[in-house]
Amino acid sequence: MNIVDGEKIECSRCGDLIDLDDANILGKSNNQTYAKPLCNDCLQNVGVPKGYELERDVSYLKTE
Repeated sequence: MNIVDGEKIECSRCGDLIDLDDANILGKSNNQTYAKPLCNDCLQNVGVPKGYELERDVSYLKTE
């Protein structure tokens, strides 16, 4: 995951830059290093597949 300007991240599916306040992180339950940021539109299309977990509050990733 590449954080841009300390408060934006690129959606791994569509490539749009989204604020960390609006980002969702899709991760695998058994692999803590797998994390794919998704915007809300892409999350609606993909959903949360079996074996994955969704993290909605990723504001802790902000850097000042």
